[in-house]
Amino acid sequence: MKQPETVMNNNTEQSSATYPSHQPLPHRERGGGTSRNVVMPLVGIRGRGIRPTATSPIGIRGGAITHTAPSHMGIRGGTISHTILISILLIIITLFSFPLTSSAHPLAATGRIYGQLQDGTKRKAPVVGQSVTLQMAQGGNARDLMTVTTDARGMFSFNALATDKTISYAVYTLYQKAQYVTDLIDLSSKPVQPLNLVVYDATNSTDNIAIVQANVLIDKADAQHGLLTITESFFFENLGATTYVGSLQANGQKPNALRFSLPPGARQLSLKTGFDGYQVIQVDPGFASDAAILPGTSQFAFSFQVPYSSSNYDFRYTVVYPTVVLAVLVPLDYHASSSGLTSQGAVNANQQTYQQLSAKQVLAGAEIHVQLAGLPSPTTAASSTSVGQNIPWFILVLILMVAIVFATWFTYMRMQRKAVRRKQTVKKGTSQKQSARRTIEPAPQKVAQEQQEELLQELLALDKAYEAGTIKKADYQERRAKMKARLRTIINAEAVEQTTTKKKAARSGGKARS
Repeated sequence: MKQPETVMNNNTEQSSATYPSHQPLPHRERGGGTSRNVVMPLVGIRGRGIRPTATSPIGIRGGAITHTAPSHMGIRGGTISHTILISILLIIITLFSFPLTSSAHPLAATGRIYGQLQDGTKRKAPVVGQSVTLQMAQGGNARDLMTVTTDARGMFSFNALATDKTISYAVYTLYQKAQYVTDLIDLSSKPVQPLNLVVYDATNSTDNIAIVQANVLIDKADAQHGLLTITESFFFENLGATTYVGSLQANGQKPNALRFSLPPGARQLSLKTGFDGYQVIQVDPGFASDAAILPGTSQFAFSFQVPYSSSNYDFRYTVVYPTVVLAVLVPLDYHASSSGLTSQGAVNANQQTYQQLSAKQVLAGAEIHVQLAGLPSPTTAASSTSVGQNIPWFILVLILMVAIVFATWFTYMRMQRKAVRRKQTVKKGTSQKQSARRTIEPAPQKVAQEQQEELLQELLALDKAYEAGTIKKADYQERRAKMKARLRTIINAEAVEQTTTKKKAARSGGKARS
């Protein structure tokens, strides 16, 4: 029988507690289920009834139930009424109940955890008036049990705790925006245990922060979706006596917070170790978190996906903090090369074999490229689909630009030839000037008509391109408005030219009649 958290009387059930989504315990499995209440069984007779060990003959005399007692019981008359028999049975049942009741005492909540909250920055001075919470983990689930405030000596105590082997405890606190938590302990072998918790003063300086080891693991490609899954893990070392606590308040600049880089096109970011209880925001070229880095070693890990469209891929990694050792692990199926990394041969990781490329003493701001070759060609990759849709768009724009340039050049050359012919005709005699003018003057009208037809053709092509979805609406409206304005200008000029020609013809006719 599992031991309950508190002793329950009769049929009273213990209310189930809700599990917090914040401040999870370290180094344990997490789950979202509710705890199962353990209900004490009622004391009573189970299965067959309890029988007295002494046996004696039972008979019927005069229609009443009688019990013939043996001579050693010291009862004269040799009979016992049924009332006395029932009383004896009740006494025996009560005697059997006492061991069952007394056996519940070892299951009582007798555990206790006590300790002191200490400031590691100030040589472990006691921290007074700080809230400290006890958290319980059982069967993959966790929940807060109780919260207390440290006294004048920085002490805290949690009493009346269950001592079952399946239950573990940890103490945590949030101090100056950083989370601190103890290791897990259980009270099964030692019900009363001391457990101190050390915190540190916060700082926003990264001068004492460095990455001791950075690992980049490139998993096998998903050819069906055209994606590469990449996992990055970091071991930070804080050489100071204060905890680095960043802020996500950007104020138009990059926030002073813990930052991680991502390659172009990264998607499906999944946070793992080190980010529990903290927030992240997107920054260029990656993301930032207000996670704290305590003095000593802290670990962070996350994974993401990047699309690829061919058998080759150039992976880019930007170093944010000075890194002692940078290692990139690539499956043996692919060929990997890098000008900034050195091949270290095959290594085993996550029960698989990878080829390792590494570098030492990498400075912040350095950009590392790893060229991958031999990737499986993506079958239905989203990235290749988008590229295939963009190719016709560029081709159409190129063709349209060439057509516009050619039409402009052709129109300009025709107008130049007309102008040369006009000059040559003007040099002829007065008698030929009138006839020459009649042949030359309609030329601008023909040019205007040709320009008008060309603009109409361009408008038609523009409308078809917009209907086909190969041109954006804003670009379409802007270009169409410009073409219409040019068309109106040509039409107005043509109308003015026609009016002028008619007036000249009328004046010439009047002079001839006179």
